[in-house]
Amino acid sequence: MRAAVFLNGSPDPPGLMRRVAGRADLVVAADGGALHALAAGVVPDLVVGDMDSLGEEGTRRVEERGSSLERHPARKDKMDGHLAVLAARARGATELDLLCATGGRPDAVFALPHLLLAAEQMGVRATVIARWGEMFVVEDGSRIMGGGAGESVSVFPVSGAAEGVTLEGFEYPLEGARIEAGDTLGFHNELAGEEARVAVRSGALFVIHESERDGARMLPGGGGEAI
Repeated sequence: MRAAVFLNGSPDPPGLMRRVAGRADLVVAADGGALHALAAGVVPDLVVGDMDSLGEEGTRRVEERGSSLERHPARKDKMDGHLAVLAARARGATELDLLCATGGRPDAVFALPHLLLAAEQMGVRATVIARWGEMFVVEDGSRIMGGGAGESVSVFPVSGAAEGVTLEGFEYPLEGARIEAGDTLGFHNELAGEEARVAVRSGALFVIHESERDGARMLPGGGGEAI
């Protein structure tokens, strides 16, 4: 089951948001992310958070359009985006597309690899979809990625050293490498063709894939206008 999760970062292009939400079985918004969804003509099935960014007027708007609300207290131990991921998982999601994830508050951007890692540890394959490409985390496993020759891919360890890092289908392949925190070995590699594999035997890798195509076109059913 695929879910689209609208975060409260900078809004993505409306066409991109509609396309990603349109192929989801469930659309969840984290608090103010609901406003980005509504602006693109997407009504979330569920809005999660303390509703401080959404406000009274925004809350009224999503309720009038039929969204369900999962309210949390302002004093909580997880960010709204994390609560939205948990809510999607509780409803059966095994794949997540995260929208409106970049830009906005610097601390929220810094939290992204940790949010992706949290999803991975729940058994959910999560991908940040953006105008410029995609981001995801691989932990103790591998992931096949699509793209085009020459596109930039960088990998960084998320939690301590990443052991047994293998990059296949890249201009600069690796086989069983160790990448420590503070090492820039994984910065700015390039895809050699249309498909590549990122693997790590132990640890977690944060993968940033930049492309002339938006991230939605990299997934099955991609295509169409992004603006």
